[in-house]
Amino acid sequence: MCFKNLHKDKLAWLSEFSHIEMMNCLLTILDIYNVVLIDKKGEFVRYNQQFKTFIQSGDYHFADQGCIADVFKELKEQHLFASILSKAEHNGIWSGRLLINSSDFYKAQVHISRVSGSQLHNQIYMFLFFKDEAKSAEEKWKELAYTDELTGLSNWRKFREKLSAIKKERESFGLLFIDINNFKEINDQHGHIVGDKLLQLCSNRIKEVIGLNMHAFRKSGDEFLVIVEEVEKTEYVEKKIKRRLSGDFLIGESAESVSVSISVSIGLSTYPALGQDEETLIHHADMSMFKDKMRKMERGISCGD
Repeated sequence: MCFKNLHKDKLAWLSEFSHIEMMNCLLTILDIYNVVLIDKKGEFVRYNQQFKTFIQSGDYHFADQGCIADVFKELKEQHLFASILSKAEHNGIWSGRLLINSSDFYKAQVHISRVSGSQLHNQIYMFLFFKDEAKSAEEKWKELAYTDELTGLSNWRKFREKLSAIKKERESFGLLFIDINNFKEINDQHGHIVGDKLLQLCSNRIKEVIGLNMHAFRKSGDEFLVIVEEVEKTEYVEKKIKRRLSGDFLIGESAESVSVSISVSIGLSTYPALGQDEETLIHHADMSMFKDKMRKMERGISCGD
C-alpha cells in the first residue's frame, strides 16, 4: 500500500490527506474485519473497533501497548514471526491460517501486507483477519473433548494439558482455586436448574475478569481453576474475581426470577515456589482456599459446602 505519486492519476485529491488520516479511513472501511497495524517488533500501532471488540470478548486483557504475538500463538516464536514478515516484504502479502491464542480451539484466516510511505519512519504492517469458521474434524473433536458442556469453559482434561505446556513455556506462573460458598444449599433450596444457571453466570463473570495470558477451567461441580501466566498479577486477579463473584445474582425471567446471594473462597498457589507438579500445585491452592473459607466462617459468613 503506497500513497506517493497519487497526484499523477485520477485520485490526486487523496494526496491532500495525511498517512494517519488514510489509515483511519481504511480501518473504518474494513470494520467488518479485525484490522491491526503493527511495527517490526509486532507492537500495536493502530487498530479498528472490530479488533478492540474481538479482544474484549475473548480471553484477553486489552492494552494499548499490546503485541500481535499475544493474539496468535505461533507468533510467540520469534523466528516464525520474522519469517512471516519477511515473506510479506518479499511477496507484498502473506496469507495463511494462524491459531488464536485463547482457550478456544479455532484458527483465523490472516492476510498481512506491508504499509509503505515516505513519511513512515518505522516500517508498518497491516494484519487483516477473521475467524475461520471452517473447522476440521480434528478441531471439532478437540473443542468438544476439551470444553465443559454446561459452562463453556475449558474442562479438567484441557487444564492438565495446558498446565503441562505452560511449565515448559514459563519460569513461573500462578494458580487460583475457586469455590462457590454454600452452593449445595442453593441447589437444594432452588433446584438444579437454578444451580446450573448460577454456574453459567459465574463462569461468564470469570471470563470477563481474566485477561491476556490467563486461562479459566471448570474443575468439577462448583470448583474452578485459573492459570495466571504473569505470576505477579495472581493476587490482583484473585481480588478481582472475588469482587465479581460476590453479591446478588438474578436468575430467571421477570416474575419467575430468583435472587441468589453468593460469595466465593479462593486459594492461591505459584509455580515453582509452592509446587513443581500438578498434584502439589493443586494441593497448595486447595489448602489456601480452605483457609480462606475458614476465615470467612470466623467472621460469621456462611460457607458450608
